Amino acid sequence: MRVIKSIETTDAILTDSNILENEHPLWVSGTTYSIDDKVIYQHRIYNRVIAGGGALTPDLDLTNWLDLGATNKYRMFDNIISSVSSRTGGIQFTLTPDQVVNGIALLNVNASTVRVVMTDPVEGVVYDKTKELRSSGEVTDYFSYFFAPLVSLTDLNTAIFLDLPTRPTATITVYISSGAALVEVGEVVYGIQSVIGRTNYGTSIGIKSYSRKDIDEFGKVTVVKRKNSKYCEYDVDIDNTNLVFVQRLFQDIDSVPCVFIGNPDMEELIVYGFYSDFKSTISFPTVSKCTLRVEGLI
Repeated sequence: MRVIKSIETTDAILTDSNILENEHPLWVSGTTYSIDDKVIYQHRIYNRVIAGGGALTPDLDLTNWLDLGATNKYRMFDNIISSVSSRTGGIQFTLTPDQVVNGIALLNVNASTVRVVMTDPVEGVVYDKTKELRSSGEVTDYFSYFFAPLVSLTDLNTAIFLDLPTRPTATITVYISSGAALVEVGEVVYGIQSVIGRTNYGTSIGIKSYSRKDIDEFGKVTVVKRKNSKYCEYDVDIDNTNLVFVQRLFQDIDSVPCVFIGNPDMEELIVYGFYSDFKSTISFPTVSKCTLRVEGLI
């Protein structure tokens, strides 16, 4: 059981990207805007709802501006898995965290491969690994081999890299590729990973739906389709010698979005979100039985 505490992505960290931030013009103080004019301010898109202008920035003037969300370049860092950054021909970006990063997770990826390269300013390339995200499905005969559609290996199209070396001054370049086709990524989470303990059988997973279903007096059903999210209730064994560290870790990540990895080989046990409850019982002289509930983000 591991946890990656996310690092907030800033202009200083995202030092290069092949996604242009040119969907709309930048907001300019004092400019008169018409209704439905769209601008970019601090990597977010705002829509004008009342004609006019002024010096108040859009993020502080929500009477006149409607926040439509992050730009295409920054959607992969907006804490919303279903909000994707996209580009035809592949996505490439470079992070310069200026601190140790030994784990990176890419969620809701629509691509064939994800490659992560770490470059140290002194040693050069110290890490270069590629993960395949596509397969030909369950190939059982020649017909399936030639005609079966490509299917994702995982339900969330997740790529996890947990073996990055500790190089605090290194840069991390990520390549998300699928030939000349459109590629998408919902969220990129990177930071220091912490080992919690051992995930046990008995861990439960589920899906929380935010859709609305109303039935009137005649039995007619009205459905309002909305997003859904994962949740997981982990059953974990923690060594008693590590219990104080784990308790302090969960105090530190309270209300901080993290990637919780019950088992890196079981994608259904990987959830990006917040923990809502952590409880430990000192069951044995050397091991404590713990339960952890994590609510995933949409």
